[in-house]
Amino acid sequence: MSVPDVDSTLEILANGGEQSRRRLIDNLGCMDAHALAPIRRRLVAHLGSESARRINDEGHPGSWTRSWQVSALVICAGDDREALDLLESYADREREPNRWVRYWVLATAAGRSEHRSWAIARARPLATDAGEVILVRALAWAILADYDGNGPAREALLWCLGDGDDAFPSADELAGGEHLSRNEETKAAALRALRVLPLPEAFVLVQRVIDEAPFAALTWDAIWVMGKYGGAARAAEAAQTLARFVVTRRRSREYYEMVGFAIRAIGNLGIPQTDLLLAELDSPAAGVFVEAAQALERLLGTGKAVDRLVDILVDNRTQAAKLADALRAMRRKAVVEALDGNLRCGVNAREEAARVLLIELGGSVAIDRVQARRQDLESRRKAVAELDERQREHVKKIAYGDGVATWIAVIMWVLVFLTGFLAIVLGMFLVYGQGIEAYAGWALTAGGGLFSLLAKLRFNGQMVETAGARAAARLAIFTGYQRRLQHIDLLLAQRFIDGAAIDVADVEVLGRLISGAQADVEKSLLSLIPSEREVEAYRRRRSLIEGTRDDAPPPAGEDV
Repeated sequence: MSVPDVDSTLEILANGGEQSRRRLIDNLGCMDAHALAPIRRRLVAHLGSESARRINDEGHPGSWTRSWQVSALVICAGDDREALDLLESYADREREPNRWVRYWVLATAAGRSEHRSWAIARARPLATDAGEVILVRALAWAILADYDGNGPAREALLWCLGDGDDAFPSADELAGGEHLSRNEETKAAALRALRVLPLPEAFVLVQRVIDEAPFAALTWDAIWVMGKYGGAARAAEAAQTLARFVVTRRRSREYYEMVGFAIRAIGNLGIPQTDLLLAELDSPAAGVFVEAAQALERLLGTGKAVDRLVDILVDNRTQAAKLADALRAMRRKAVVEALDGNLRCGVNAREEAARVLLIELGGSVAIDRVQARRQDLESRRKAVAELDERQREHVKKIAYGDGVATWIAVIMWVLVFLTGFLAIVLGMFLVYGQGIEAYAGWALTAGGGLFSLLAKLRFNGQMVETAGARAAARLAIFTGYQRRLQHIDLLLAQRFIDGAAIDVADVEVLGRLISGAQADVEKSLLSLIPSEREVEAYRRRRSLIEGTRDDAPPPAGEDV
């Protein structure tokens, strides 16, 4: 992440809106302090020059500017001594009269690991300073309770959140506490402190504030604190508490903003509340609607969130406009990619719903992309259909050829059987009717030719059956080879449809696949060619049939 320009940074801190300032602070917090040295030097020079003119300007509209600038200096300070000395002055009530500036110096330092020791050192005197306001003292108690394991500080903070008239529990260790009384100010200060460091022991007390839901800043701060328990063992209970608040206050117009904030906190907790968030897509408040869509995306991921919205549209086509508005609140590029995936899912209803949502998103780019994807998809389906049709035709040819060869062989075997049967009957008739001499004469003259014919029929039947089987096998081998090549081609076409780049490694892999398929086909075809032993056996059988010598060559023109 590049370091922002110094002048633009100072301009945002001085005159920017709350969202832009918060975004800037978050970005600075992700950077290394050494890279932020130019910003630190400018902030030290600017804030140092105003140190002599500090006034309690809390009621002034521009009073928050100094708080943002001081918070940015805490992030950029690192181990710079001049910056840390300047921050020390902003945490001292004698030199900084604005309580919110003192609060934010301590709160920002408490959230930075490199300033944790500094924050603890500053919190110790503040925790016992009877003259300090409860807002800053409560934060000091939270720091000591969480980072330093200070029991009295923890008890004091929990006392501020409670109800009743019991006395301050740690008056001996924390001076000035005996003069405190429970009221909305002490509870608000404690919740503000827990926004920085949410103590596990305070969970039930914060939960009680949310359930009671007074229409005050207390509820807002309590929701903020509850959203901080995402990494704790009670994250699921925190999500249920916030969901209960949403269900209870979802249609109260004065609570719309708090409901939206509670939904955002649910999304940050990481505990799925899918049905609740889908229900809030019907909220009449635009802020709640947007927060529900974004929380759904954070909890499920963009792909699964889009799939759920596509499912809703499949069931109810009248919600296209509302669902498209929800998609606009999510990351647009990821949404378009997820809808593209649904365009190729093979389910017509989902593909149509995805197409409608893409068009509802608006813009010529989205519409052009829908049309291009649709054309690619139809082309791919047509190619697959043609491939399947060719495969069916090949299978029919294989079955037909093998069947013809088989039936020819069967007919020849039947002829051999019938001819042999008739020869036996004729021989028996000659023996019983004319005597053995007549049969012997017939056997010597016509029997040799007859049995030679039977042998030829039997041999030719075997040859036809073998040739038919080999022809079917060759066609099957070529069909398989064609199928493998077309499968590789479809994979390559899919990469083009998806817009994925084809690098050299992919080309090499495809080349190896094609070469492997060619080698397999050559090996399979070679195995069908008759071997020398089969040729020699064939020649011997032919020589025996035709009465020639064993080593006589086959007749000219005969197909081996």
